[in-house]
Amino acid sequence: MRRIVRVGGSLAAWFPPTQSAQSDRGTSLAELVLALGIVLGLIGLLTPVTASAIDSGRARQAAGFVAARLRHARQQAVTRSASTGLVFDLSGSRWTFRVCVDGDANGVRRTDLRAGKDSCVEGPVDLAVLFPGIDVGVDDTIRGPDGEAPSSDPVRFGASNLASFSPTGGCTPGSLFVRSAKGVQYAVRVAGVTGRTRVLRYDRATRTWKDA
Repeated sequence: MRRIVRVGGSLAAWFPPTQSAQSDRGTSLAELVLALGIVLGLIGLLTPVTASAIDSGRARQAAGFVAARLRHARQQAVTRSASTGLVFDLSGSRWTFRVCVDGDANGVRRTDLRAGKDSCVEGPVDLAVLFPGIDVGVDDTIRGPDGEAPSSDPVRFGASNLASFSPTGGCTPGSLFVRSAKGVQYAVRVAGVTGRTRVLRYDRATRTWKDA
């Protein structure tokens, strides 16, 4: 009968893996390489989609932020019985806004702001700083939410670029346009009589504005 003398180390050192064991290990490695290749391929396919989703989502967040500030201004105007509004200012090529309150019972006006009769309680707020890659801008080839003629003007609240809510909840009607780095277009629309604020997204496939 054959005797096995163990001098040192393990039995595995004396008896190398069989061909079957080596084959199993090789198969596992090949499967791992294949799986990694599939994962990397999927990542490559999903990266552009993810980047586009982030770009569009950031524009939606910026538009939602402006809409929230408008709704809050309306609430403050009704609660305090004093006109409150967002005043949009162009500084160089960047638009900012301030939240201002009427101080002499004749509505929020730029002349009263300069004279110190009306005051601003917030701002200036720069969307491009809060939401990198986003700007207050509009594609000048598309029509407005209510069918208005195409325009390069992204702030359309009358000649004063001011959305002022009265104590009854009404507002200067108009729209503010927000655009992403990839050209995704949103609009914040305020109705005149009711002061209702909506966020709309432009669908390039149908060339229409839809509630976001």
